[in-house]
Amino acid sequence: MTFNENLIREAAYYNWQNAGCPFGQDEKFWNMAIEQIYGSKATQSCCKTSSSKKTSSNKKSTSSKSKKK
Repeated sequence: MTFNENLIREAAYYNWQNAGCPFGQDEKFWNMAIEQIYGSKATQSCCKTSSSKKTSSNKKSTSSKSKKK
């Protein structure tokens, strides 16, 4: 599936504005825009990859911290 980044960016911006411009929730509004435009299946397949990468890097940092103690 091909994503139109400009369309997603614009939708995310309007969602962010309508929510009162909260700080630090970029990913939430980006994913919300993808879901609104392409449906929930697109968000699920898009985010599985990024969340699994974050999980593996968190495990590495946690294990290295425990070794230092």
